[in-house]
This record gives sequence, C-alpha cells and structure tokens, in this order.
Amino acid sequence: MNTVTIKKDEYQRLKKVDKSFGQFLEYFEYAKNIAEAREEARSGKIISQEKLFKKLGL
Repeated sequence: MNTVTIKKDEYQRLKKVDKSFGQFLEYFEYAKNIAEAREEARSGKIISQEKLFKKLGL
C-alpha cells in the first residue's frame, strides 16, 4: 500500500471540508424527513395527538 504525504495545514483544511460536507448531508436528510412528514400530514396518514387522545378516551 502506498502512502501520500500532505502538509499539516492541507490535512486540516481537508478535515474541515469533510466535516462541512457531513453537516450538509445531515441537513439534507433532516430536510427530506420534514418534507416526507408534511406530505404524510397532507395525505391524512397521520393525525394530531389531541385527536388520538380523544379517540383513545384519554
């Protein structure tokens, strides 16, 4: 296996880019989940807690 030598400041920059990209992916997943939840709410697949409690008699 070959190794590549890079400068310390370049390594730190790459780590920062990797962290930023990871945060972007987390945000994208979060936004996608919100969009899916909104679609489920619009289509009537979910009900509010208040309605659920009333149906359960609580």
